[in-house]
Amino acid sequence: MLTAGSASTVHAVRSGSGSRYQAFDASSAPSSPDGTGGKSAISTAWPPIGPRAAVEDIAVALAASKGGVLVTGPSGSGKSYLTTRAVNELRGRSFVVVIRGSAALARSPYGALNILLSDLDPGYLAHPVLVLSALTNLLRERSEGKPVYLVIENAAELDELAAMTVAQLARNGTAQLVLTCTDPQRLCGEITRLCGDGFLHRIDLKPLTFQESHAWLEAGLGAQVSASGAHALWTASGGNPHYLKMLAAELAESGSLLKSDGVWVLTSRSEQHGRAITDLITTRLGRMGDGERKVLEILSLARAVPLESLLALAPADDVDSLEKRSVLVVDDSLPRMARLQSQLVGDVVRANVPPGRSNELRGLLLRSMNPDLGQRSMLLSMAAWALDCGAKLGREEALEAAAIANRQLDARLALRLVRSIPGHATMPGALAEEARAMMTLGDVAGARDLLSLHLDEPGDESTLAEWVRLKLAEAAVLLALPETTAQGCETLARVRHRLEEEVGEGQDIAALREELVLSESQAASYSGSYVEMAARLEEVLQDFESHGTEFRLLAGSWLCEAWALTGRQSEAADMAEQLMADCHDPAVSVAAARRATSRLRFAFVLAGRWDKEAEMVQPGDDLLVSAAEALPTAIDLPKAIFRCLQGRGQDGLDALIPVISQLRVQDNEGMLDVACTAAAYASALQGGQEQALRYLKEASTQPRRPTWRKERTKRYLAALARDRVDGPEAAVEELLRLADADRDEGAPGHEIFCLSSAVRLGAVAAAPRLLDSALRCQGRFAELCVAYARATMSRSAELLLEAARLAEDMQNDRFAFDIAETVLHLDQVQLDKTALRKARQLAETCRQRLRTPQSGNQEGLKLTAREMEIAKLAANRESNKGIAAKLHVSVRTVEGHLYQIFGKLKIVERSELSFALGNVEGGAK
Repeated sequence: MLTAGSASTVHAVRSGSGSRYQAFDASSAPSSPDGTGGKSAISTAWPPIGPRAAVEDIAVALAASKGGVLVTGPSGSGKSYLTTRAVNELRGRSFVVVIRGSAALARSPYGALNILLSDLDPGYLAHPVLVLSALTNLLRERSEGKPVYLVIENAAELDELAAMTVAQLARNGTAQLVLTCTDPQRLCGEITRLCGDGFLHRIDLKPLTFQESHAWLEAGLGAQVSASGAHALWTASGGNPHYLKMLAAELAESGSLLKSDGVWVLTSRSEQHGRAITDLITTRLGRMGDGERKVLEILSLARAVPLESLLALAPADDVDSLEKRSVLVVDDSLPRMARLQSQLVGDVVRANVPPGRSNELRGLLLRSMNPDLGQRSMLLSMAAWALDCGAKLGREEALEAAAIANRQLDARLALRLVRSIPGHATMPGALAEEARAMMTLGDVAGARDLLSLHLDEPGDESTLAEWVRLKLAEAAVLLALPETTAQGCETLARVRHRLEEEVGEGQDIAALREELVLSESQAASYSGSYVEMAARLEEVLQDFESHGTEFRLLAGSWLCEAWALTGRQSEAADMAEQLMADCHDPAVSVAAARRATSRLRFAFVLAGRWDKEAEMVQPGDDLLVSAAEALPTAIDLPKAIFRCLQGRGQDGLDALIPVISQLRVQDNEGMLDVACTAAAYASALQGGQEQALRYLKEASTQPRRPTWRKERTKRYLAALARDRVDGPEAAVEELLRLADADRDEGAPGHEIFCLSSAVRLGAVAAAPRLLDSALRCQGRFAELCVAYARATMSRSAELLLEAARLAEDMQNDRFAFDIAETVLHLDQVQLDKTALRKARQLAETCRQRLRTPQSGNQEGLKLTAREMEIAKLAANRESNKGIAAKLHVSVRTVEGHLYQIFGKLKIVERSELSFALGNVEGGAK
């Protein structure tokens, strides 16, 4: 397997200007294991990177190719380590010569081959044929019949004569080549022809994906890493293993990457690095020509540039060379945009461009761009660039850029842009964007205080758009606070009245109405007015094609949530399935896609389409440029809660612990309480009652008003946790209270969730109500509830098992397990052997998937040591007489023990012992 510098030590040096990461207050966090307080030490030995090109790939390539293998990849991708490991495995049975090319050696003929040519007569060097002949004889003599491998690092630095000689050694069969190179375009023609003629097999090392980077960080750091922290490091490094490792080391040294509660978390969302990375990147960039450096400067300052504009400013060969070396990437959007692969490279270059030069490059780029091909998409980056270099930035341009930053959840940049406008405090549009940014950062009180100074009507000079957006921002703040909810609703009503009075259907008016619709949907999500929300959205979306992709996705996702809660789950799931593709549409911002995805997941869960929920890929996970805020809840929390709903406590805890650790540091959305409640239930499922109580206590504080869905989710999970901690009576009482509230508020989709859980916890009297409510709903989960309610009312083992199979097919393992356990608790006299066997097997299968400790009907019924001994022998088809002889007891004693064993395991046949023992193995007392 491949590693990157696993035997080396990285010394992180803090930048003299200080890190932009906010140092974490060690007094508010657990002490790190090594006693360093605000810093956490990391290991210097990192494990192999996987899954990527492995050492075995080189061996296979060498066996299959005529002349060897060429390994290419960006600096730091692990080429040298991979080839070194591969060659070390060949040394015992081969003759290996390692050659390192360099720019200095390339200036003299055969420079890199000096290690082999030092014993030759100097006169040979004037005759390439003599050099080739001499080297051929030399290698054959020294190899003593073993295969010869020439390992050449930095093969692009071979001079022409050395490259020609090496190529001929491969062609005449003297040696196989193992070459590494960063830029294949710079290889000499003779080496390039080896690839074209099939003599060399090429292996390209690609940047790490997010999932690969996350796994490697956890392996290298020796502990879990929060998903948002891993995503930030992956984005900054561009997936380059060397940069990724160095960045982790530097941030840990500075205290910006901290081990909290046993999990590595970031203490800020900004990206910064230390002097070691700066020196490394500066050295590498120093080898580039003027044209390549110009391309890097433009891309680092602009972040992304239309390829057409970039080619107008720099030679195509320089752009092509940087792309082939994976320094820059060109996406498939229209227009095609070029950007740097690594943010770290961009940061280093940007920091070293003088303001005057930066301003000059900005002017050149602006003049080269076609406004119809990309300028709109670059408005935000060009505005940020203007702030950096001191260029003039118009008021409207800054305000529009701030709005874009807010849509992308880059709240800090939005604030910077707004506050750069002279007199912004008197501008309604600027106040609206400032308040939005503060809300994104979780500063609800600050946004309230900001707007409280401007609650009076804006002056007559304000435009309709400015007034509307200020009032929508004001409503968002008011709705987030319980004491001002009514004011928020009144504000939205005023906006609607004002817009309805406007004559005409211009583009601006249409956009404002769309913003109002989304704000009204958000308001309804606080109050739980889903019937009204659904009616409004159905009317708006009738003319589906008249709206843009992002609005259709956001409004459609709200409609999916409303339908799923009001009994139209099948329609919700069908629409959610259609909208899933839009979540990955380049025209949709990552922030909007993530908000929509959360609602689509919820619709799939209520509809019983748990297979679709499990298949969903979170938007932006694969993007090196992603939303700046709200990542902790966006990446891992939804799927962690889903695992808990399935009853998979251990899987849920594994996903929740790093999320909770990160949210304790940064919780802009106020989701820590929900995460802790889910962790309480997951802990309770695993038998950790004390841990569950601690999580419930932490979840009791709530910094801001929850939405209806968040509040219901929290109360539902808390009730299930209480069942395990305090017993089923309190849980059933709370679940029935929730069901009553759901019924009163017109949310049967959630009501049947609560009722089905209450019935499974013993509230059999609620089964008729569950049946009635489920018959008024759609979807697979409603069908399951109908089947379960009827089976419970009839007490039929066959019907219960049918319902359990439905739950299992739906991937609701906990539901299936609970029903199977119910069957096993029925009077065995009324059960035939087949039903009992099916229930026993289903319960055991589900329990193994749930990874739960011994529970249900096995608690208190564990086999004794003697019973376990007899059961194992019987399961191995030993006769009663044989068991008695082996254990020196009577046959009657064996029969008595088997009678007790069959009763405890709820089985009726000896053939079931082998399967049943899986439920109690290791549990004997």
